[in-house]
Amino acid sequence: MIDDVTRRAALALVAFVWLVATAPSAQAADPSIIGNWEIIEAAPAPWTRPENHAALAADGKGLMHLVISFTPKAVNSKFKLFSCKRRVTYEPVELPVDTLFQGNLPEPNPAAVAARMGFPKGDIPSVDVKCINAKFTFHFRDPDTAMFNLDRVIYTLKRR
Repeated sequence: MIDDVTRRAALALVAFVWLVATAPSAQAADPSIIGNWEIIEAAPAPWTRPENHAALAADGKGLMHLVISFTPKAVNSKFKLFSCKRRVTYEPVELPVDTLFQGNLPEPNPAAVAARMGFPKGDIPSVDVKCINAKFTFHFRDPDTAMFNLDRVIYTLKRR
């Protein structure tokens, strides 16, 4: 006959196994962009000509501290390009380093450029955000830091 303590322990173990088995999986390859993000840095893209860097840096300052809110059904911000009230889709992808920023990282060693930008080795977790008026790919340096390219400026977002 099973005593009361053993029965409770067995039930607790069964409950724990059931919770683990039915919990939604959270994989590092599927980063979540859902939430509020702030642009904290803007820098000329590494493939741009040095003589254009001053103008690109000035352009990038215009979006500094912009907050972008990604919700399951919309993207909201004060910047019209990042304001989409319907038909938003999010597609997690893992990209080889040489395809980051539409494959524009400079040769002969795009992996070295990506490492200087703070990306880890290997494939980079990214999210394609598609809206009726735009499509952007956000590349994750870590779960709370993402980067994207707009008009030859690389913007860095931090989760708020």
